[in-house]
Amino acid sequence: MPKSKYYKILGLPNGASQTEIRKKYRKLVMQYHPDKNDSPKAEENFILLKDAYEILMDKKPLPTIRGKRSVPSNPEQKEAENQFQKEQRAREGQMRYEEQKQKEFAENERYYQMMTKGGKWKTIRVSAIIGALLSFMILCDYFLPRHYEEDKVSGYCINYARGLNGSLISLIKTESEEVYWVEQVTYDLYGKNQKVLIESSWFFHNPIRLISKGKISNSYYNVNFNMFMVSWLLLPLFLVPAFTIYYKRKTISFTVLYHFSYYGINLLILFYLISGDRWAHILTFGLL
Repeated sequence: MPKSKYYKILGLPNGASQTEIRKKYRKLVMQYHPDKNDSPKAEENFILLKDAYEILMDKKPLPTIRGKRSVPSNPEQKEAENQFQKEQRAREGQMRYEEQKQKEFAENERYYQMMTKGGKWKTIRVSAIIGALLSFMILCDYFLPRHYEEDKVSGYCINYARGLNGSLISLIKTESEEVYWVEQVTYDLYGKNQKVLIESSWFFHNPIRLISKGKISNSYYNVNFNMFMVSWLLLPLFLVPAFTIYYKRKTISFTVLYHFSYYGINLLILFYLISGDRWAHILTFGLL
């Protein structure tokens, strides 16, 4: 029997490389293995695949035609021999399947140990502590007293865009060279009384509102496009590294959390600390 027939059984072109043969065989074995496929012809297809693989990989000699075979005188004996050969091939296929499972298990185990024992894992453990601390401080910023700093409006652009909540926002510049996106700006802020108080959070000094003092009452203008507005989203994100350590197990979801913590959350924490000199505010507990 020519080898082309065995290439055809595996669905490969003639002369395919051993790497292609091995890859295709593993894929088809998972599809036609009797334990995975309930089709009546699954066992027969599995045996054909195994024979084709072993012949093309030179693990088994190519069968030769030696002339016309005589029909055994005992049909029952022939049937028993055929059944025995099928069972033997099925057992060999099962052994190969188990070996492949063990190999995959060993590879997964090595990858898991690499993730949880290396330098990246130590980095995630450090970021878990920093992230938990940042989350605690963000939560405290909602309840602690606010900072108020005097300033004066030096420039403005009315109704320049729309904010995160869909409201009209204006660009306000102050004498201290700070720029704020402010909601619902009125003439009182930039025309009548240009002196304002900048209200900011305690720990991170995130600007929250601009307050224009009036003779009778004050006018309040919320600041848009700032970290305080998205603090509710940052709080759980900074806890992801801690949850990754708690969730540590040999699953795909843990692998996703691992890479998200290392490449995503670590960069977010670094950006949050550097921007606005928040690292300095943490060191002084929000006093400076």
